[in-house]
Order: sequence, then structure tokens, then C-alpha cells
Amino acid sequence: MAVTFRLATTADYPRLVAIYNEAIATKGSTADLEPETVAQRQEWFAEFSDDHFPLWAIESAGEVVGYVGLEPYSDRAGYRYTAEIALYLAHEAQGQHIGSQAVAWVDEQAPKLGLTTIISRIFGHNRASRGLFEQAGYAHWGHLPAIADMAGFTADLEVYGKHF
Repeated sequence: MAVTFRLATTADYPRLVAIYNEAIATKGSTADLEPETVAQRQEWFAEFSDDHFPLWAIESAGEVVGYVGLEPYSDRAGYRYTAEIALYLAHEAQGQHIGSQAVAWVDEQAPKLGLTTIISRIFGHNRASRGLFEQAGYAHWGHLPAIADMAGFTADLEVYGKHF
């Protein structure tokens, strides 16, 4: 599926939150357990900046089918060139190689944004996301066993990273 990437706008926020809420329901890619509202996500949206830590809407056939963002890893100065990737796809867009296009897009953009490191935190049971990042050349940098209480099971967290 052919996609385009563009900077997300406030008009996209309801769709991005709806996609995020789909992920919450699956318990596969976020430790949030209850659906969020746009208002609840405002602080998160505010962390992004077009020039260093952008948030992109992913479009296919004129519809937003996902998003990918580079979040500040930490507010501490020593991490100013390190970002954490956030990648979420609508259910209907999964399994169509959009994730690999998004990771390739981010890898291309990172040096232009002055970033030197990108990390990804992925639940151990999310084999698809782990495979996606491994295929994109991200190395396995850490394992945190049973760190997330997912209301019914505990989840390991795997950390992947790449230097640019």
C-alpha cells in the first residue's frame, strides 16, 4: 500500500487518538489500559515539535491510516539527540508493510532532525513489531521482564535501538 507522510495537525488529533485507542484495546503495544480522549492526549501532543521531534500522519488514499512520531526520550539535556519512536496503525492498515515504510521514513528523517539515536520500546509478546524493528536494523538493547501489569497478564518490555 502506497502511503505518504505529512506533519500532523490539530485537525488530525481525533483520528490519531482513535487509532491509539484501537491499540489500547489489543493490549499489544501500549501500557495504557483505558481509552483516551483528545483532551487527555494534549500534553503528549505538545511534546512534539516540527523541527526536532515531529509527529507525522500516515495517509493512504487520502485517509489517515496511522501515525509515527519521534518523542523526546527524556527532558534531560544529555538526551537531546535521542528520540523514542511511536508508531501506530489503524487495524485495517496493519499487515500491509506500512510499518516498514514508516520506520524507513523515520530512519531517513532522523539525521536531518539532528537526532543520533532512536529507541523503541516493544512488548515482548508483540512479535510483529519486534520483527519490524529487527528487519530495519534496530538492535536489541534490553529486556525488562514482567514490567507491565496489563490487567490479566504481565508483559515483558524489549528495548531496541539504532544510532545514526
